[in-house]
Amino acid sequence: MLRSLKPLALTTLLLAALAGCKYLPAKTIEKPDAGTPEFLVMKMLEAASNKEIEVGWEIVHPFLHSYITDLSTSENNFLNLNFKALSRKVQFFTKDEKGNEYCKGGFCYKLDYIKDTTPDKEIEVFVKNAKSDMPSPFRIARDPKANNEWRIKNIP
Repeated sequence: MLRSLKPLALTTLLLAALAGCKYLPAKTIEKPDAGTPEFLVMKMLEAASNKEIEVGWEIVHPFLHSYITDLSTSENNFLNLNFKALSRKVQFFTKDEKGNEYCKGGFCYKLDYIKDTTPDKEIEVFVKNAKSDMPSPFRIARDPKANNEWRIKNIP
């Protein structure tokens, strides 16, 4: 009896852990609809790929969550730590392991899966990363200070 409960308990724990995930076959995101979480990830990657950090920052700033922009220290930390780090490794999100771009003549990335951390309030969009076996999470959340629109809350 006890021996048969172990696999059942393990299976139950595994299913519970995966309950909030929307697993998809990895798909290429090229032209996402404006305002969607996929669009925000695209904007972040496009901005981070800009050679001029300040220009990229101006592109992405309107899409940042008020959690980041309300305090100047939070905003400065995000710019100087998170955004600059992403700009150094952005090519790993837009190219495969061999260095080939996912899209020729355009800008795109590979979406691995989406995890609802808090349904319809906060999600994590996991993007393929050529330098890692694991996809990288972009945290996107509804922002009450921006008409409850999706906004970028954290990046890998």
